[in-house]
Amino acid sequence: MRDWAAKAATFVDSRSLSEPTVDSRWFAAFIREHESVLQATALRLCGNPTDARDLVQDTLERGLKNLSRYKPGTDGRAWLLTILHHIFIDRCRSRTRERRADVSAEDVEEKVAAPEPDAQPAWAAISPEQLREALDKIPEEFRLVYQLHSLEGRSYIEIAERLGIPKATVGTRLIRARRRLKELLMPTVTGGAEA
Repeated sequence: MRDWAAKAATFVDSRSLSEPTVDSRWFAAFIREHESVLQATALRLCGNPTDARDLVQDTLERGLKNLSRYKPGTDGRAWLLTILHHIFIDRCRSRTRERRADVSAEDVEEKVAAPEPDAQPAWAAISPEQLREALDKIPEEFRLVYQLHSLEGRSYIEIAERLGIPKATVGTRLIRARRRLKELLMPTVTGGAEA
């Protein structure tokens, strides 16, 4: 960045500026004053030092080209940060357009016309016989609650009244029944899929 200040000084000396306060020494000091803030902001935005340096360089270049728009005595840091943010946003937009341009209309049309079939969930491969065998292996208090709720469609209240247990116990037993069934059935499903 230090060589930037020298280049800017030469550029400012070669221009005929109407403001007497804007000269090569002023602009070099202006850059040095705000360089660290610009670099830190660019690094935060870009995420890597190389892109950050490029962003700062482009910011200073654009600032130099538009120096006639800067009014001495106003907040120079804010002016440069505004330029930096605009350049960053422009780059993000152009990258987005480039990514979109990589996909052809035919590829998009093909994907929309023929979507890939979704894979079936593992539980869809469980047969009724496998479920019955697994139900026979879990304790009776869990099996009975599971059958009444899942197979017969009874509510927690109906099951609680029928079995003479609290409604909360129905929920707990149902959770435990499902957990035990999953332990028993899922190895069967994954093992069957691999074979």
